[in-house]
Amino acid sequence: MPVFSHSRILSYETCPLRYKYAYIDKVRPDVEETADTYLGTRVHEALERLYRNLDYGKLMSQKELLAFYKREWEKNWPDSILIVKEDSTKEDYCRMGEKYIADYYRRYKPFKEGKILDLETTDFLSIDEKNRYRYYIRIDRLMEMGNGLYEVHDYKTNLKLPDQKFLEKDRQLAMYSLWVRREFEDCRDVRLVWHFLAFDKEMESYRTIEQLEDLRREVLAKVKAIEAAEEFPGNASKLCIWCLYKGNCPLWIKSRGDRSSDGSKLYKM
Repeated sequence: MPVFSHSRILSYETCPLRYKYAYIDKVRPDVEETADTYLGTRVHEALERLYRNLDYGKLMSQKELLAFYKREWEKNWPDSILIVKEDSTKEDYCRMGEKYIADYYRRYKPFKEGKILDLETTDFLSIDEKNRYRYYIRIDRLMEMGNGLYEVHDYKTNLKLPDQKFLEKDRQLAMYSLWVRREFEDCRDVRLVWHFLAFDKEMESYRTIEQLEDLRREVLAKVKAIEAAEEFPGNASKLCIWCLYKGNCPLWIKSRGDRSSDGSKLYKM
């Protein structure tokens, strides 16, 4: 049974060749990950620890939370990692994460907004009538607010703040809200909440049942089109410098060669 996720579909939309390397050929990438994704993973991990402790009646202090974050940062730093901005270092990225966590902690303490239903929720959503296609669900934090209102929270470490129009078209959290509506019979509405940590800003959006049904059909059509694809052309763009498969890409090799003027570097321990 085919399983697609937001990141998998986005990978194809961004560059079909990259999609082929990652999901069909399963090519081993040049490096393990980028510093940007590593930062996001460690920050998500810290906030998950914060809320899991709350489940057991323990409120971590900001100092304890930051200490946990820094331990995990040092312990999990990979042998090879891509740092796109050549004037940035491992320590610079670590400090960014510390600021995000500290700002979040000050903003939401004592963290009593609603009932935590789950953290890092994982499940699958059937998107067709015959249950042949499934969409992967991964919710950072799922909350019950009372009176049939649920909230899907997502933490973002992006360095660009989107506008509201962009969020109104967001596929990821909208598909998660469809799953919430199916899972909870008393669900009256789902609030989609993004925490843009670099800006200490919370943004929200809602979807109607009609909008979600339109989205489901759109995602199903896109998944079928990806499955039927026979050609996977490369798509050169400004996003290429973050790609883990540059060493395999003929477009990158042809356009860049061995030059380092793209502003990226390979950081090896």
